[in-house]
Amino acid sequence: MKLPAFFGHKKSINLLPRDSFESSTAGVVLAWALSFGKWAVIVTQLVVMGAFLWRFGLDRRMTDLKKETEKNIAIINSYEQIERDFALTQKRIKTIEPVVDRQEKLLASLDKLERITPIEVWYERINLSEDSISLVAYAKSVAGMGRLIRMVENDPEFTQVRLNKLESSGNDDSQLTFELSITQAQEGKK
Repeated sequence: MKLPAFFGHKKSINLLPRDSFESSTAGVVLAWALSFGKWAVIVTQLVVMGAFLWRFGLDRRMTDLKKETEKNIAIINSYEQIERDFALTQKRIKTIEPVVDRQEKLLASLDKLERITPIEVWYERINLSEDSISLVAYAKSVAGMGRLIRMVENDPEFTQVRLNKLESSGNDDSQLTFELSITQAQEGKK
């Protein structure tokens, strides 16, 4: 079967009459401008949509950065109390250090006095200060008291020994009661 001739052919039929303006230079330029304008509007819309989407991404990043900044500020603020405690502890340490040094010096003086004390001598009272020691002691014999005084005089940590009081003891265990004042050498003068 043979098809009619118009089935395989495409022909465009324009029922509107052609205007002379369309074929003029101004008409061609206007047709070109309208078609270019249509594409320019489409491209502009695509750019604007892309800018909006990019703006949403930037807003999201900005929100994330704000949250991260707030989190870091909270972490830093949490260390603020630790810093205050550390500064307070440092201040207390500086206040305590001289006291501890003084106590160590007094304990060293007491230890030294214990090492040089003969067996025949014992103490009733010892008063320690930074630069002197005063003591009330008992001795079984004059020789024991003399040994203590000699040991103190020969020790470079002590600069002066003064016997303030000496009396016979009414105690059965001891023969003498005496008071001594001992001046300690200063740090730089030892």
